Amino acid sequence: MSPTVLIWAPIGLLFLSAIIGIVIERHRKDACLKSFNGDFVFIKMKDGQFIWGSLRVFPTCLELTYDSPQSMGIGRSKASYVFYDKKIAEIERIYRPAPKVESEARAAWEEEIEDLRRRGLFERLRRSIRNLYGMLKDAFSQSVGLVVGVVKQRSDTMKQVGGADKHATELGQSLLKVLPHAYEPVFECYRGSLVVLESVSKGELHETVGVLDDYTVSNILIRAVEVAEPALPPALVERAFDLCDVIFPRSVAIVRHRIAETQV
Repeated sequence: MSPTVLIWAPIGLLFLSAIIGIVIERHRKDACLKSFNGDFVFIKMKDGQFIWGSLRVFPTCLELTYDSPQSMGIGRSKASYVFYDKKIAEIERIYRPAPKVESEARAAWEEEIEDLRRRGLFERLRRSIRNLYGMLKDAFSQSVGLVVGVVKQRSDTMKQVGGADKHATELGQSLLKVLPHAYEPVFECYRGSLVVLESVSKGELHETVGVLDDYTVSNILIRAVEVAEPALPPALVERAFDLCDVIFPRSVAIVRHRIAETQV
């Protein structure tokens, strides 16, 4: 191998890894939140306030576009609301209303939930592979750093690049963050089942019944939840929502029980 290749190949590898890492960070989204992307939602904050509109999910923030712009009193209106990290931490739950009863969209929504409850062989296999990948994430990320470390020892040029193997290990960890890897055996057993989720609101414990769909490090998604919010704003009450899919932050909620099928 020519000296030129030995000099520039390792540097090119580090440069490419840095670009890949940046791209991954710019496109990584929470899997539960991503499932609500583009849909109409209403968000309940921890202080009891409700905000609603079309949700757009970004890697570092959420954008809610109002369906009715809010007047600022000076001939202008606020068209959207952006949630950054601090404000996202104040979210108590996010509701996505089910489609209207007897509509084609409602039939498709109900079929989707039935498919979730049945969970065929292909879906179980896909989740098993994902979970295995998640359990091996640390070994994978360390192996990337080890490979670069070996190259560094054999290349005089790479020896001059401080922290090359550490940077490569960080890249391996970033690659694995693309896939959700908050594997929990109990949650996997409960997926597709009717469960009772406990959540805390203003110091009080509440129970919510729904079908467990998915979970991430930050959130839990349950489906087909009956709307039971006595303090809904009139604009939302008028829409007569009956069922919703709901995302709960894991900081305020946990799956506590599975409901026996004979009791459904």
